[in-house]
Amino acid sequence: MPAITPRGIELSLDAVRPMDAIRVARTLLRTNRVTSLATLDPGGYPYSTVTNLIVEPDGMPVIFMASLTIHARNIEADPRVSITVADTRSDVMTSPRLTLSGRAVRVPTGDSAALKARYVERFPKSKLYLSLPDALLYRIHAEAVQLNGGPAQNANAVTPQDLLTDMAPASALMAEAPALVASLNEGDMANRLAAAAGASPGRWRVSTIDPEGVNLSTAVDLARLWFTGPVTTRQQFDAALADIFALRPAS
Repeated sequence: MPAITPRGIELSLDAVRPMDAIRVARTLLRTNRVTSLATLDPGGYPYSTVTNLIVEPDGMPVIFMASLTIHARNIEADPRVSITVADTRSDVMTSPRLTLSGRAVRVPTGDSAALKARYVERFPKSKLYLSLPDALLYRIHAEAVQLNGGPAQNANAVTPQDLLTDMAPASALMAEAPALVASLNEGDMANRLAAAAGASPGRWRVSTIDPEGVNLSTAVDLARLWFTGPVTTRQQFDAALADIFALRPAS
């Protein structure tokens, strides 16, 4: 049985407004700090909670939970889950929402150090609970995706694979990522990048990079700057930024 059961509802394409569904879905996933999480209770009922969200460079969602929580125990019994992200700063019925259904896979302890650092970068107070002995991280392996784009934007064909980035060709770039992020956070560069991404003015900093763009954050907000295409080396990364600033000169 599919993770999201098709309903067989045909939508009139004449009533659908154009939308880059894949870009909208990818941006929603990378610019949300919080997600709903639905698990299956042994009694058969869904159990829903709200939790923090981070995303790996390849687009894989990751969540934290303590092993004694109800949702963690539900996942250990049945790993099928669903998460939803949306722009909660507006009327969510008029803006895009993204749902991923699939399975939660626990991150092995030996592989969790880098993810915990990424989590702390986004949520500094998490140092307190990530150090607890029952702290667990789970990757959400999507098996189905549903994007509701808002009024007259519900038709799309986004797949789980569309949300992921092939990291293999970019190993050289990612090896330089920590130093590159540090250099981008010097001076006013982060604010310039946020402006190029269409973000509101604020005290922005570059949090992470990947082959397809730059993730930025403030204490309360996230932004995503997409490149026009994937880059695999530092030279290509610098060229992509130069192209962006050529299109949007500093004000």
